[in-house]
Formats: sequence, structure tokens, C-alpha cells
Amino acid sequence: MKKFKFTLQTVHKVREMRQEKEKIVLGELRAEADDAASHAANVEKLRSEAIDNYSRRLKSDERLNPMEMELNSNHFASLMRLQQEAENIVEQKKRACVRQGETVAAAMREVKVTDQLRETQKERHQQEFARQEQNSIDELVTTKFARQMQQTK
Repeated sequence: MKKFKFTLQTVHKVREMRQEKEKIVLGELRAEADDAASHAANVEKLRSEAIDNYSRRLKSDERLNPMEMELNSNHFASLMRLQQEAENIVEQKKRACVRQGETVAAAMREVKVTDQLRETQKERHQQEFARQEQNSIDELVTTKFARQMQQTK
């Protein structure tokens, strides 16, 4: 049974496919991070609006009963909790983006290495071909010279 050998080109293609896949994953993670950041901003906006409404009611000398004040306090606390959770999610997404960025960079380095190896292999092949071609030309010239020497004798 013959051994299966990976050619350099096959390895290079596999690495390029991995690089593209990792870039796609990075793009998705960045989109998720942006969505999480916009969600956090929306929660902050809701919290700010609720505090502004409550402040306006207090400044207008509107009489608030203790039950309503407690409900407002609970509402502010829940909005604060939501905001903290949203900010934690944003931080997690950013860290995931950084990790994925490192993975993409590693994949890019691998592609660059195989590309350089491929170029080196191509140069060696061209040099070997040029050497063989020069040897063939030298043999032809030597043969031609030898025939001319035999004809002149």
C-alpha cells in the first residue's frame, strides 16, 4: 500500500481555508460584540430616562407615595443590574474577539510560512531546470564541436 503524502500546495490550501474560516469567526464575534454594546447602550438609555422622569416628578412637587417610591427604586435597581450584565457580556465578547484575533494572526503566519516555502521550492525547481537546460546546451555544443573536429581531420 502506498503512503499518502501531502504536497506543499495541499497544505497551503488547507491553511488558507483555515485562515478564511478564522476570519469569518472573528467577523461574527465582532458583530456580536457590537450588538452587545448597542444593547448595553440601550439599557443605559432606559435607566437614564427612568431617572430623569423620576427627577422631574420630584422637582414638580408631585406627591409620591411610599409604595410608588419603592417600585421606582426596584426599577432603578433592576435596570442597573441589567446594565451591569450587559457590560459584562460586552467585555466577554471583546475578550473573545482578542483571542480570535490571535488565532487569525497565527493562521496568517502559517499561510505566510507555507507561501514562502512554496516560493523557495519554485525557485529551486527553476534553478534545477536552468541547470539541466545549461547542461543540455553544453552537451550539444560539445557534440557539435567534436563533430567539427572529426570533419576537419
